[in-house]
Amino acid sequence: MRLSDILAICVRNLTRRKLRTFLTALGVVIGVGLIIIAISIGIGLTQAYEEQLASWGDLTVIEVYNWNSTVTLDDAAMAKIQALDGVEIATPFYQNWDVAMQITARNGRYRNTNSLYGVYPEALEKLGYELKEGSYLKDGDRPYSLVVGENYAYRFYDTKRQRNNRVDPYPDQFGRIKDPFVDIMKDKLLLTMPSQKYDSNGNKTGKDIELKPTVVGVLLKNDANWEATNYAFMDINEMKALIEKYNRQNGIKTQGKKITYEQAKVKCVNVDAVAAVQAEIKGMGFDCSSMNDSREYMQEQAMMIQLVLGGLAGVSLFVAAIGIANTMFMSIYERTREIGVMKVIGAEIRDIRIMFLLEAGMIGLLGGILGVALSFGGSMAFNTFAAGAMGAGSKLSVIPLWLVGVALLFSILVGVLFGLLPANRAVKISALEAIKHE
Repeated sequence: MRLSDILAICVRNLTRRKLRTFLTALGVVIGVGLIIIAISIGIGLTQAYEEQLASWGDLTVIEVYNWNSTVTLDDAAMAKIQALDGVEIATPFYQNWDVAMQITARNGRYRNTNSLYGVYPEALEKLGYELKEGSYLKDGDRPYSLVVGENYAYRFYDTKRQRNNRVDPYPDQFGRIKDPFVDIMKDKLLLTMPSQKYDSNGNKTGKDIELKPTVVGVLLKNDANWEATNYAFMDINEMKALIEKYNRQNGIKTQGKKITYEQAKVKCVNVDAVAAVQAEIKGMGFDCSSMNDSREYMQEQAMMIQLVLGGLAGVSLFVAAIGIANTMFMSIYERTREIGVMKVIGAEIRDIRIMFLLEAGMIGLLGGILGVALSFGGSMAFNTFAAGAMGAGSKLSVIPLWLVGVALLFSILVGVLFGLLPANRAVKISALEAIKHE
């Protein structure tokens, strides 16, 4: 028999008893629809969690801390971290608390103290800090070039005021944001490292360091990153050289004393590399954290929800599959004489088997198509609820196209698998006994 003939017979048999076919397919509809919704909720929750985490910070960045006294976060350790597979950039965030580094403006009236980090110049761009104006730190810049956060100017305080000596970068009751005391790109700045060396009479005996820094860029405000919003950054090698000069001028001995860092940031090439890199850094003895910790926990939560809903859907689909097998057995019983006639006139056993498998597969396909439609309706309902409960734009359920394709193939496969036993039963019927069957 030609395949077109077999298909025509299958369609005729299924449409002959429309209600039974529909009721059999209905179980598949419910099972497939629930499975799609279960998976889509997991996908939606995962996306929502990652969007939420991204608003808190970069998912590919690892924070490293030097809290463990048995290991030292120094240049040698930074070189080892940089050499790890999956690391794009690793940089210290260096602040020297032994020497005060303050920046002043307008003849020293406005002052900003200890808000300066030393970093590798190329790190700011690779860490994903966006520029509001100017440029990043780079080779060829003027000595003591700075890149500052958008709110850095608001950290200057007025030394001549006892009260209200700062300007906040937040809107007032009328929605207006006041200008800071200092125009960070235009005002002349002075970086001062005041000596803390005094004689017994209180007279300063040490030497201050004063130099004129240049602001070359302003970073766009990032609510997820305090440093990139409120601090200034300079080349870490220039900062080290300044501290060395200060120590030399003030007779502070540092022979054999390594410069160590309290914290560092590591940017990974992608989110998937974070867990492995973080494990390697912890293996070195350092404390570290990343958004990946929260991400893994949230993914586990989404997976648990998927498993519970998917389990319920799986039971429903299994019952539906039994219904397909039952319907096919009933069809064989009703069409026993027809099967016998087909065998007598020369129909091959293979064609009879294919015919029943196609019928079962069609029931599965019909259920799959209606199940997909049901899942899209359920997804819209969930998302409407999410928009009301979680805010506009929130999606609790996301159905990608690949999930639709997989669901349809799965529903056909279920039909065919549970149609195998009835199909094999059909081909074993004796032709003579089938013709005598009433």
